[in-house]
Amino acid sequence: MMMFTISVTLLLASSIGSNVFVGAFVPWCRSTRVGNDCGEERRNLASLRRLSSEELSMDLPKMSNQGMYQIESEEQHAAFVKAHPDKLIVLKFYASYCRACKVLEPKFLAVKHDKQLRNLPIVWAECQAQRNNKQFFRSLGILSLPTVHFYDDGGLVENFPCGPMNIPLLKKKLATFLNSRVDPNTLRLKQAVEPTNVGPRKERDVRIDRTSVTQEHIHFLQSELPFFADLSEDEFAGMLGKARLQSFDAGDVIMRQGEPGRNFYVIMSGAAEMSIKSRYEDPISTPPSYLGAVINQLGKFDFFGERALSTGEPYAASVRAVEKTRCFAFHVEDIPESSILSKKRRISQEVVDKLSERYELPTDYEPSFPNTPKDDNILELLVRFKQIRQAAKCFDYVMETEPDWGNKGQIARRSLLVSKLSKSQREEFKEVFNLADANQDGKLTLLEMRKFMESARKPTADHVLIEMINKANPLVDGSTEYGISKNEFLGVMAEAEFYSLFIETFQVLDLDNIGYVRAGDLDEVLHGVRDLISDDRKSIIDVEDKDVQIDYEQFSKMLLGAGL
Repeated sequence: MMMFTISVTLLLASSIGSNVFVGAFVPWCRSTRVGNDCGEERRNLASLRRLSSEELSMDLPKMSNQGMYQIESEEQHAAFVKAHPDKLIVLKFYASYCRACKVLEPKFLAVKHDKQLRNLPIVWAECQAQRNNKQFFRSLGILSLPTVHFYDDGGLVENFPCGPMNIPLLKKKLATFLNSRVDPNTLRLKQAVEPTNVGPRKERDVRIDRTSVTQEHIHFLQSELPFFADLSEDEFAGMLGKARLQSFDAGDVIMRQGEPGRNFYVIMSGAAEMSIKSRYEDPISTPPSYLGAVINQLGKFDFFGERALSTGEPYAASVRAVEKTRCFAFHVEDIPESSILSKKRRISQEVVDKLSERYELPTDYEPSFPNTPKDDNILELLVRFKQIRQAAKCFDYVMETEPDWGNKGQIARRSLLVSKLSKSQREEFKEVFNLADANQDGKLTLLEMRKFMESARKPTADHVLIEMINKANPLVDGSTEYGISKNEFLGVMAEAEFYSLFIETFQVLDLDNIGYVRAGDLDEVLHGVRDLISDDRKSIIDVEDKDVQIDYEQFSKMLLGAGL
């Protein structure tokens, strides 16, 4: 029996752009080049013969002279994936104006044409971003360009940004997939085996020793990690005594999107990747093991899970180990109250109310400039127009993001955004709420929202408003009496305001109106401002390839902590 391995260490050590997979599939490459090409051609013909007449009539993409299938539409994409159930599909998404995509092209082709891959069940394709396929790209979870997808018979299995400097990552993912899924005797794909382990492989107390936990680790946790910097010596020692050191193998899921936030993790050693699934992606076409688009690569001393612990929301992303990884795990119940991650420090309704009161204008407030009655009328009219426009913008944002009304975690997260507004902005939003709250009972009902949207020259049918409320709170079951509280409304208004500000700013950079902007330009625009909105240590724009193109609408939601 022929065995095969890809030496990941040697693979990653190979020069970027090299077309050599060191030690990969050597037993399969003994025949001449002609023999390999003929063998590949015979297999492709055999694959075509197995297609049904219905599949053969599909609008399948054409192949370029480089052997890359050119996918031009959503229909071609679906047909292409369906037509190759017995192969690994490697699909690159790019844009003609993207500098990173142009630099990637020869490096990507070098990988494709590597002689050690020529005999394997792989088909290569690419799809170009156009103005008319933005929603199609978003439905596939493409957050940046260039991006690479892997498909097998179960659907989408890998989705990761692949700029020129990520060629080693592409090679590593290829090696991992092929070594686990290709039968060395038949050179065909084997059935995927879903991972069965849940939780860490090993777990123990955190104690200093010479081989693993060192003073360097303890110093980082105590002095350089912002969440623990205010702990006293006794508090830190007590927390560390309850912490766990957890070990994970490559492929193990450390944290899963949507699960309750219980632990805060700090990587002690190893590497992991953070992924996120959006609501646009089709759960039917992806296997259970698919975690979404990769947005971050994590290594030593990177941390995750902090947002879920501080707000009480579920985890907003998944983290999977890409090699043997050890993490410090701190349970929310064991974190002292002096840390912002403590469960006792989560923002309660009382704190939200205090934040609201903090920015109230005095009841005896009077403008400091004299007005004539005519001036007052004009000013009042202009203010009303602005308020109606703000409410309509908020309504559009609500329909797009589907907030979970009444969710304490979301209220807590949005209250932080409200606290970052100016006093005048907060007062404006309260006036919008009061304007829409016709019966002044402190809640907006379906009828009040409908009347207000009509005054904004944006008539909205009852079933649309009911759909909005039901999506936000399924327990309501179409009740027209369900009301949105002022605090919830202020939070969503604040989120919509920041989102609109980001989008308007980023659209100036999107000269071709494609929906993507260069990562370096986004970073430059947000320089010194991002920390005021988001506490994420790393994000999708923190990449070495600053020419990578980012979906700025999705990125704006990430900045605000909103679901994709």
